[in-house]
Amino acid sequence: MLEIESLPILATGAQTPKIKACLITNPRSGRGGIDLTQVLPILKAHGWDVTVRSKLKGGMATTLARQAAEEGFDVVINGGGDGTLREIVTGLLGTNVALGCLPGGTVNLWTKELGISPRLEVAARQLIGSVRRKVDIGQVKINGGKSHHFLLMAGLGFDGTVMGRVSKPLKNRVGRLAVGLAGLLSLPSFAPATIQAEIGDLHWSGRVAQLVVGNTRLYGGFTRLTPQALADDGMLDLCLLTALDPLSLAGQLYPLLVKHEPNPQSAELYRAGRLSISSPKPLPLQLDGGALKYKKSDGVTTYAFSVIAKGVTTLVPATYNGHLFSRKNSLPAFIQGEYGSDEVPDSPKDKSTLRLEVSELGVNLITGVRTKNGKVFLVELNADTVLDRHGALYKNITPIMAALEPGDILEVNGARGALKGRILARRLTVLSPSTIPASPKEIDG
Repeated sequence: MLEIESLPILATGAQTPKIKACLITNPRSGRGGIDLTQVLPILKAHGWDVTVRSKLKGGMATTLARQAAEEGFDVVINGGGDGTLREIVTGLLGTNVALGCLPGGTVNLWTKELGISPRLEVAARQLIGSVRRKVDIGQVKINGGKSHHFLLMAGLGFDGTVMGRVSKPLKNRVGRLAVGLAGLLSLPSFAPATIQAEIGDLHWSGRVAQLVVGNTRLYGGFTRLTPQALADDGMLDLCLLTALDPLSLAGQLYPLLVKHEPNPQSAELYRAGRLSISSPKPLPLQLDGGALKYKKSDGVTTYAFSVIAKGVTTLVPATYNGHLFSRKNSLPAFIQGEYGSDEVPDSPKDKSTLRLEVSELGVNLITGVRTKNGKVFLVELNADTVLDRHGALYKNITPIMAALEPGDILEVNGARGALKGRILARRLTVLSPSTIPASPKEIDG
């Protein structure tokens, strides 16, 4: 048998944390950083071993996230804002490490998108009971250069100008007011941009006040310029604001502020897996709310946008309504309670073998529907759990979760927990459809 990852030998009775997490903070963000005094005890009480590391300069969170993945962490938690989040995403690309979020930083649109509470103690409990979702990551290359990644959105035009004028020291002191001030200062010099766009097979040319490429929906924390975007469909949504005069711009205010979407009379919406924007001169560019500094060149500047489909695994609250995803959550309501370790009896009568269809993948919990009678079970993993997927053995939580998908049929060997409907798994076996009988025989303890 092929062994994917070795499992360290543990002393008898050793207590090992179920989740190894790296929490990355930004002390300069959000007027003093994030207060972890309520967060860490909650996570620790539920078996999370949390290491806190701080981002001390721009780009450092990418390095910290990449190091955490190399060191075997199961989860990297963003304790900063959207800027820190974008750096962490870049560091986690190509890994199976899950991305969690707490409401830190000056602006954190991702936590708002997912319904994560602004109260840290509540957000910590949501993190414990979250489910895994693979999300797309957008990327842009300027004139064929290196890739720059984003999770939320990219903006070309006025918002790029605004974010480029934001004073970071002022932003750390007064928060979003610094962005508003930069917007007022940018108005006198604002001018529409002339562009040519290749949107899939469509060619578009004209003048725009603003262009937004969205992987998600929220924009600025108060409206949606790409209101139908999905974070896992392998596509990017494009909004072209064609309002060029003050009257047309004013006509966008009501629908953006009240209806939370642009007025179609002066906005055009498109969707494509790839798109290219060309302009006779360089345009200000922002990614996930942060200005991107890049080398300007004479002549036409081309911005090529594409998608890394399902490039990062994120942790989403079990209570989230699922609007941002093509597949809705199907978690039962009863798992919204506590997620601590249970005392698991180890007598023969408590041993169980069940056959389940995977419904959702959590941090260290699998929600499954029993094939025999449709009852829902929670399957808990720990450091001793082994997964056999068609002859390949997976050990430790991160590789096991990465190897599973909703819809897999599992044979679960383990012990019933103290809570009803909960099993501590010792061994999981993925069954091929051809080996599953119409009426599978199951042994219950």
